[in-house]
Amino acid sequence: MLTSFLRYRKQLWWRRLFSGLKWFLAAVLVALLALAVFMGSVILGGFVGAIVGALLLGWPIDAWLIRRRFRKSPFHNDDIAFVMSESGSHIVGRDSEVRIGWASFTKARRFADGLLLFQGPGFFNWLPDTAAVDKAAVANAQELARLHIQDYREV
Repeated sequence: MLTSFLRYRKQLWWRRLFSGLKWFLAAVLVALLALAVFMGSVILGGFVGAIVGALLLGWPIDAWLIRRRFRKSPFHNDDIAFVMSESGSHIVGRDSEVRIGWASFTKARRFADGLLLFQGPGFFNWLPDTAAVDKAAVANAQELARLHIQDYREV
């Protein structure tokens, strides 16, 4: 589940920019924090320290929140079969069944270890290669996505 969010965030253009600037910004803020401590400014030091903490602890807190929210989901601990065909996808779970036509998928991103299918901004399905029945199913899913989804890219 966390892998799907990592793949989703990896394809967002602004996340790459943020990740690059994050360490530079952290270094500048640590220098500012040292200056605030040296000058004895408790308020500025506390404020800058909180920002540095958020920068450095942001991902662990975010991962914890993602896991916590998913545990409350009705799909938690469900075995899901995601089948792709010429007509779209058919998703079957223990308590649910959904059919989605290809027109509902807005874009697809092929990663080295799976396929990310989007149904609009922020709503996606992660199909890891390790969950496929065999290698032919991975190639078939990739080909179907390439044929039916206009915005298809390999990342």
